[in-house]
Amino acid sequence: MIRVAPDIATILVGVSRLEQQPEPAFAAARTAAQAVAAFLQRSRLRDVGSSRIALSQEFRFSSGEQRFVGYAARIGFSVVLRDMAEVEETITGLIGAGANELTSVTFQTSRLREVRADARRRAIAAAREKAELYCAAAGVVAGGVLAIEDANPEFVTGRNEGHVHREAVVDDAGEVKAMDPAAISVGAAVHVLYDIDPGRQ
Repeated sequence: MIRVAPDIATILVGVSRLEQQPEPAFAAARTAAQAVAAFLQRSRLRDVGSSRIALSQEFRFSSGEQRFVGYAARIGFSVVLRDMAEVEETITGLIGAGANELTSVTFQTSRLREVRADARRRAIAAAREKAELYCAAAGVVAGGVLAIEDANPEFVTGRNEGHVHREAVVDDAGEVKAMDPAAISVGAAVHVLYDIDPGRQ
């Protein structure tokens, strides 16, 4: 498992307004969305997207009954930031401008392909080390690779156990250090099948 600092943040927010009739709901949502769009324009954020306005009927349970409470009009916004220092200010500004739904804030890294490749190389090296350890204990020598199967680094499925999932075992190959809570974990796992070298048993 490799941990890397994020350099991309995606913020999903929504503007939702509830009214007794569709027309006022649409109007209120559009007005609030215009304020949010104006904030984004002032902030000079370029990687921004918005959804079409949607309308839904809202119900609430009261005294064991489902009661109609109005029509909710909603417009969603997506903002991608590449400066992590702007995340807090942007969220605060979006909510202050009229967004009343904070759907999610996710962090990613632009180096995912590079880091994932490194994690896979480490997984292969770890598999070889384990194979040689087990073979040495059994009095045999690990030979060449017969098969390599990519696996989910978070869950390893037992082949004869239906849908039961096991958590992957993570080896501690380095010095114990404090982890950055904001760091992204990038892992890789493989199933490697080795031959037994008959000439070196």
